[in-house]
Amino acid sequence: MEEEFQGRATELQLQCYSARIMSPEIVEIGDESKTIISSRDGGATDVYVAVGKDDIDVLKWALDHAVSPGCCVFLLHVFPPLTYIPTPVGRLARSQLSQEQLRVYINEENNRRRNLLQKYIRLCTDAKVTVDTLLLEGNTTAKAILQLIPVLNITNLVIGTKKPLSTKFGAFIFFNPFLGVYFLQIPI
Repeated sequence: MEEEFQGRATELQLQCYSARIMSPEIVEIGDESKTIISSRDGGATDVYVAVGKDDIDVLKWALDHAVSPGCCVFLLHVFPPLTYIPTPVGRLARSQLSQEQLRVYINEENNRRRNLLQKYIRLCTDAKVTVDTLLLEGNTTAKAILQLIPVLNITNLVIGTKKPLSTKFGAFIFFNPFLGVYFLQIPI
């Protein structure tokens, strides 16, 4: 069973970055990610927050309601695998581009992700909370996160959802005690 979980982590192509409380930089930690996660055996429980383009309210809610002193916030961001590259003449397969063109596009995408995560890291840093980021490559956001839960032994997960247009008042919060997952619906 352990091998199955390791296979899932490899399948997701988990990329770990770290930004400690006083550093606004995203630093690649590679193979050391296992030691960071497993070395946190203290009394504080880590909180994982799934973030995308516009999830600042989800992170604010998590910082206000789910984060206790001394815990670490892990920002989970899922991005699609790179199969096609947009160009002025249409989408081209990776194999149709030169290595240099592919490298330039991958660097641009990494910079976009870094800029996206920077606002979330800044919010955690302002709240004096230790923050780490986990980048997952996967076709389906929900499936990638579900496969990651047993691999990292996630016990507290906050996920934001879009609020249906028919609902007009406030935010809706659902907590699944078995999984330790908060589902937060916020106004659009």
